[in-house]
Amino acid sequence: MTLAPSQFTKVLPHGCAYLFFALLLLLVSVPLLSGSGAGRIVANVINLVILFAAVAAVGRNRRLYIVAALLGLPVAGFQVAGIVWAEPRYLMLSWAFGAAFYFWTLALLLRYVLLPEVMNANKLYGAGAIYLMLGVTWAYFYGIIQYFYPGSFAPAGAPLNQLDLLYFSFTVLTTVGFGDIVPVHPVARGLTTLEQVIGVLYVAILIARLSSMYSTDEGGK
Repeated sequence: MTLAPSQFTKVLPHGCAYLFFALLLLLVSVPLLSGSGAGRIVANVINLVILFAAVAAVGRNRRLYIVAALLGLPVAGFQVAGIVWAEPRYLMLSWAFGAAFYFWTLALLLRYVLLPEVMNANKLYGAGAIYLMLGVTWAYFYGIIQYFYPGSFAPAGAPLNQLDLLYFSFTVLTTVGFGDIVPVHPVARGLTTLEQVIGVLYVAILIARLSSMYSTDEGGK
Protein backbone atom coordinates (compact mmCIF):
# COMPACT_ATOMS: atom_id res chain seq x y z
CA MET A 1 0.00 0.00 0.00
CA THR A 2 1.32 3.45 -0.94
CA LEU A 3 1.51 6.01 1.80
CA ALA A 4 -0.59 9.13 1.39
CA PRO A 5 1.32 12.44 1.25
CA SER A 6 0.08 13.35 4.73
CA GLN A 7 1.77 10.21 6.08
CA PHE A 8 5.26 11.04 4.77
CA THR A 9 6.14 13.05 7.84
CA LYS A 10 5.15 10.17 10.12
CA VAL A 11 7.25 7.69 8.14
CA LEU A 12 10.47 9.69 7.86
CA PRO A 13 10.17 13.09 9.58
CA HIS A 14 13.34 14.57 8.09
CA GLY A 15 13.92 12.21 5.16
CA CYS A 16 14.59 14.89 2.56
CA ALA A 17 16.92 16.75 4.92
CA TYR A 18 18.99 13.59 5.38
CA LEU A 19 18.95 13.07 1.62
CA PHE A 20 20.11 16.63 0.94
CA PHE A 21 23.07 16.45 3.32
CA ALA A 22 23.96 12.95 2.11
CA LEU A 23 24.15 14.27 -1.46
CA LEU A 24 26.42 17.08 -0.30
CA LEU A 25 28.61 14.50 1.43
CA LEU A 26 28.75 12.46 -1.77
CA LEU A 27 29.87 15.49 -3.81
CA VAL A 28 32.58 16.26 -1.28
CA SER A 29 33.78 12.65 -1.00
CA VAL A 30 33.91 11.82 -4.72
CA PRO A 31 37.16 13.76 -5.31
CA LEU A 32 38.74 11.88 -2.41
CA LEU A 33 37.52 8.45 -3.52
CA SER A 34 37.84 8.58 -7.30
CA GLY A 35 41.60 8.09 -7.33
CA SER A 36 41.41 4.29 -6.95
CA GLY A 37 39.18 1.43 -8.02
CA ALA A 38 38.27 0.61 -4.44
CA GLY A 39 37.44 4.25 -3.79
CA ARG A 40 35.11 4.38 -6.79
CA ILE A 41 33.33 1.25 -5.58
CA VAL A 42 32.86 2.85 -2.15
CA ALA A 43 31.51 6.01 -3.82
CA ASN A 44 28.99 3.93 -5.77
CA VAL A 45 27.86 2.11 -2.63
CA ILE A 46 27.30 5.50 -0.96
CA ASN A 47 25.44 6.59 -4.06
CA LEU A 48 23.12 3.57 -3.87
CA VAL A 49 22.42 4.16 -0.19
CA ILE A 50 21.48 7.74 -1.03
CA LEU A 51 19.08 6.65 -3.76
CA PHE A 52 17.37 4.07 -1.58
CA ALA A 53 17.09 6.77 1.09
CA ALA A 54 15.39 8.99 -1.47
CA VAL A 55 12.82 6.29 -2.18
CA ALA A 56 12.23 5.86 1.55
CA ALA A 57 11.86 9.62 1.96
CA VAL A 58 8.86 9.92 -0.36
CA GLY A 59 7.06 6.60 -0.07
CA ARG A 60 7.32 3.09 1.27
CA ASN A 61 5.80 0.17 -0.54
CA ARG A 62 7.06 -3.10 -1.92
CA ARG A 63 6.68 -2.08 -5.56
CA LEU A 64 8.90 0.98 -5.15
CA TYR A 65 11.63 -1.02 -3.44
CA ILE A 66 11.51 -3.72 -6.12
CA VAL A 67 11.96 -1.11 -8.85
CA ALA A 68 14.74 0.49 -6.82
CA ALA A 69 16.54 -2.84 -6.52
CA LEU A 70 16.16 -3.62 -10.23
CA LEU A 71 17.68 -0.26 -11.15
CA GLY A 72 20.14 0.14 -8.30
CA LEU A 73 21.91 -3.20 -8.01
CA PRO A 74 23.17 -3.20 -11.63
CA VAL A 75 24.75 0.22 -10.97
CA ALA A 76 27.13 -1.26 -8.41
CA GLY A 77 27.48 -4.61 -10.18
CA PHE A 78 28.52 -3.20 -13.54
CA GLN A 79 30.77 -0.62 -11.84
CA VAL A 80 32.68 -3.37 -10.03
CA ALA A 81 32.88 -5.44 -13.23
CA GLY A 82 34.18 -2.45 -15.18
CA ILE A 83 36.86 -1.74 -12.61
CA VAL A 84 37.95 -5.37 -12.14
CA TRP A 85 38.09 -6.24 -15.86
CA ALA A 86 38.89 -2.71 -17.09
CA GLU A 87 36.01 -2.92 -19.56
CA PRO A 88 34.51 0.47 -20.57
CA ARG A 89 31.29 -1.21 -21.71
CA TYR A 90 30.49 -2.30 -18.16
CA LEU A 91 31.10 1.24 -16.89
CA MET A 92 28.73 2.56 -19.54
CA LEU A 93 26.05 0.10 -18.44
CA SER A 94 26.58 1.21 -14.83
CA TRP A 95 26.10 4.84 -15.90
CA ALA A 96 22.97 3.92 -17.88
CA PHE A 97 21.33 2.20 -14.91
CA GLY A 98 22.49 5.03 -12.65
CA ALA A 99 20.89 7.62 -14.92
CA ALA A 100 17.64 5.62 -15.01
CA PHE A 101 17.65 5.24 -11.22
CA TYR A 102 18.26 8.96 -10.66
CA PHE A 103 15.65 9.94 -13.26
CA TRP A 104 13.03 7.72 -11.63
CA THR A 105 13.89 8.96 -8.15
CA LEU A 106 13.71 12.56 -9.37
CA ALA A 107 10.19 11.94 -10.61
CA LEU A 108 9.17 10.66 -7.16
CA LEU A 109 10.73 13.63 -5.40
CA LEU A 110 9.24 16.16 -7.81
CA ARG A 111 5.78 14.72 -7.25
CA TYR A 112 6.26 15.04 -3.49
CA VAL A 113 7.77 18.54 -3.48
CA LEU A 114 5.31 20.09 -5.95
CA LEU A 115 2.15 18.60 -4.41
CA PRO A 116 -0.44 21.35 -3.71
CA GLU A 117 0.08 21.18 0.03
CA VAL A 118 1.71 23.33 2.65
CA MET A 119 5.42 23.80 1.99
CA ASN A 120 7.43 22.72 5.02
CA ALA A 121 11.12 22.45 5.84
CA ASN A 122 11.31 18.84 4.67
CA LYS A 123 9.95 19.81 1.25
CA LEU A 124 12.46 22.64 0.98
CA TYR A 125 15.27 20.18 1.62
CA GLY A 126 13.67 17.93 -0.98
CA ALA A 127 13.73 20.79 -3.48
CA GLY A 128 17.43 21.29 -2.80
CA ALA A 129 18.06 17.56 -3.15
CA ILE A 130 16.33 17.58 -6.55
CA TYR A 131 18.68 20.30 -7.77
CA LEU A 132 21.74 18.33 -6.68
CA MET A 133 20.35 15.13 -8.20
CA LEU A 134 19.84 16.88 -11.54
CA GLY A 135 23.58 17.55 -11.66
CA VAL A 136 24.47 13.95 -10.86
CA THR A 137 21.93 12.62 -13.39
CA TRP A 138 23.41 14.67 -16.20
CA ALA A 139 26.91 13.54 -15.24
CA TYR A 140 25.71 10.00 -15.98
CA PHE A 141 24.25 11.18 -19.29
CA TYR A 142 27.54 12.79 -20.27
CA GLY A 143 29.40 9.58 -19.48
CA ILE A 144 27.07 7.63 -21.78
CA ILE A 145 27.48 10.20 -24.56
CA GLN A 146 31.25 10.05 -24.19
CA TYR A 147 31.20 6.27 -24.58
CA PHE A 148 29.19 6.31 -27.82
CA TYR A 149 30.81 9.47 -29.20
CA PRO A 150 34.49 9.54 -28.17
CA GLY A 151 35.98 13.00 -28.13
CA SER A 152 32.67 14.65 -27.25
CA PHE A 153 34.38 16.99 -24.80
CA ALA A 154 37.45 19.20 -24.99
CA PRO A 155 40.26 19.76 -24.13
CA ALA A 156 41.63 17.88 -27.12
CA GLY A 157 38.79 15.37 -26.95
CA ALA A 158 40.38 13.71 -23.92
CA PRO A 159 38.11 11.16 -22.16
CA LEU A 160 36.69 12.49 -18.90
CA ASN A 161 36.63 10.46 -15.71
CA GLN A 162 33.77 10.32 -13.21
CA LEU A 163 34.98 13.35 -11.28
CA ASP A 164 35.44 15.42 -14.46
CA LEU A 165 31.90 14.57 -15.62
CA LEU A 166 30.43 15.58 -12.26
CA TYR A 167 32.41 18.82 -12.25
CA PHE A 168 31.33 19.67 -15.79
CA SER A 169 27.68 18.84 -15.08
CA PHE A 170 27.43 21.24 -12.15
CA THR A 171 29.25 23.90 -14.13
CA VAL A 172 26.49 23.61 -16.73
CA LEU A 173 23.61 23.31 -14.24
CA THR A 174 24.61 26.45 -12.35
CA THR A 175 25.22 28.31 -15.67
CA VAL A 176 28.51 29.75 -14.46
CA GLY A 177 29.99 29.38 -17.95
CA PHE A 178 32.37 26.86 -19.50
CA GLY A 179 35.88 26.63 -18.17
CA ASP A 180 38.47 23.96 -18.93
CA ILE A 181 35.89 21.47 -20.29
CA VAL A 182 33.81 22.27 -23.37
CA PRO A 183 31.32 20.12 -25.34
CA VAL A 184 32.43 19.78 -28.95
CA HIS A 185 30.16 17.06 -30.36
CA PRO A 186 26.63 18.14 -31.46
CA VAL A 187 24.97 15.52 -29.24
CA ALA A 188 26.99 16.67 -26.23
CA ARG A 189 26.13 20.28 -26.98
CA GLY A 190 22.44 19.44 -27.24
CA LEU A 191 22.49 17.61 -23.90
CA THR A 192 24.37 20.52 -22.34
CA THR A 193 21.77 23.00 -23.57
CA LEU A 194 18.99 20.83 -22.18
CA GLU A 195 20.61 20.76 -18.75
CA GLN A 196 21.01 24.54 -18.74
CA VAL A 197 17.35 25.05 -19.66
CA ILE A 198 16.06 22.52 -17.11
CA GLY A 199 18.23 24.01 -14.36
CA VAL A 200 16.91 27.54 -14.96
CA LEU A 201 13.30 26.38 -15.38
CA TYR A 202 13.41 24.33 -12.19
CA VAL A 203 14.58 27.29 -10.12
CA ALA A 204 11.93 29.52 -11.73
CA ILE A 205 9.14 26.99 -11.12
CA LEU A 206 10.23 26.48 -7.51
CA ILE A 207 10.24 30.24 -6.87
CA ALA A 208 6.79 30.53 -8.45
CA ARG A 209 5.57 27.64 -6.27
CA LEU A 210 6.84 29.35 -3.12
CA SER A 211 5.43 32.74 -4.18
CA SER A 212 1.98 31.30 -4.87
CA MET A 213 1.99 29.50 -1.53
CA TYR A 214 2.78 32.64 0.45
CA SER A 215 0.31 34.68 -1.60
CA THR A 216 -2.41 32.15 -0.78
CA ASP A 217 -1.54 32.25 2.91
CA GLU A 218 -1.67 36.05 3.01
CA GLY A 219 -4.96 36.08 1.10
CA GLY A 220 -6.48 33.66 3.60
CA LYS A 221 -5.53 35.94 6.45
